[in-house]
Amino acid sequence: PPLDAGLLAGITRDFLFEVAQDHGVPMREQVMHDEDLFGADEAFLTSTTREVVPIVRVDDRQIGNGRPGPVTATLLAGFRARASTVIAARGRSA
Repeated sequence: PPLDAGLLAGITRDFLFEVAQDHGVPMREQVMHDEDLFGADEAFLTSTTREVVPIVRVDDRQIGNGRPGPVTATLLAGFRARASTVIAARGRSA
């Protein structure tokens, strides 16, 4: 969702937008409604401590096929690879 929908601005969120662009995954900000979530093939959330977290169920409703999907897996792998590169570069400059 866009920040003006009440979402907190975060480094992890911004970082994931960059990762998505690097991997050709279209990403945009959009206000989401229940029907958007429940009709999705897959969903995830971002977290500083948990990185990219697949959402496979909300209450008693399954999202997609109930397993993490390929886009989520791609973004998580890309996130970790890019984070490792950034950490390594910072280590070399310290």
